[in-house]
Amino acid sequence: MVTFYWTRMTNHRSVGRRRALAVSGAALTAGLAGCTSSSDDGGDDDNEWQQPLNPDDWEDVDEIQLMGYTGGWEGAEPDLIDGIRNPTLLLFDGNEYELTWENADGVNHNLAIRNEDNRVVSGLRTADIHSRGDAATLEFEANSNMHEYLCEPHPRRMLGYIHVEE
Repeated sequence: MVTFYWTRMTNHRSVGRRRALAVSGAALTAGLAGCTSSSDDGGDDDNEWQQPLNPDDWEDVDEIQLMGYTGGWEGAEPDLIDGIRNPTLLLFDGNEYELTWENADGVNHNLAIRNEDNRVVSGLRTADIHSRGDAATLEFEANSNMHEYLCEPHPRRMLGYIHVEE
C-alpha cells in the first residue's frame, strides 16, 4: 500500500510543476518498491511494515507512553517506539503494564484494548479526552487475548497492534 503524507509548507514560495512531479514520482516509486517485494518463506507479508520486535528490547518495559493525534498514535516511551506511528507493542503474558496516552491535538480521543473479535478486553478502555495535554492511563496484566489498541472515535487511523509473548 502506498501512503502519501501531506504537510503544510512554511515557505509560501510556489513549487514549480517539474519539482512537484519529481517529488510525487519519487514518493510513488519508493512506495511501490515496498509493494513489489516477495517472500519465499511462506510467511505473513501483512506485518512486514511494522517495526522489528525483539523480545530482549521489551524485557524491562512496564510503562508505555503514546501521543494521540487524529492521524495516528505516536510512540513516546520507551525510546524504542519514540516517533513511530501506531507502534506495535510487545508485551509479556502475566506482566503488569501502565499504558499512558496524552491528547496531543485537542480532538476527542480515547484508548481501548481489543481482542481479535473486536471486543474490549476486560474493560480496558479510557474515558474520552477532549483537551490537548490531558492524559489517561490504563493499568493491566497482559494476556494473550490482547490484539490491538485503538481510539474508538478514529479506529482506522489510530490503530496499533499488540503482540503478547508467552
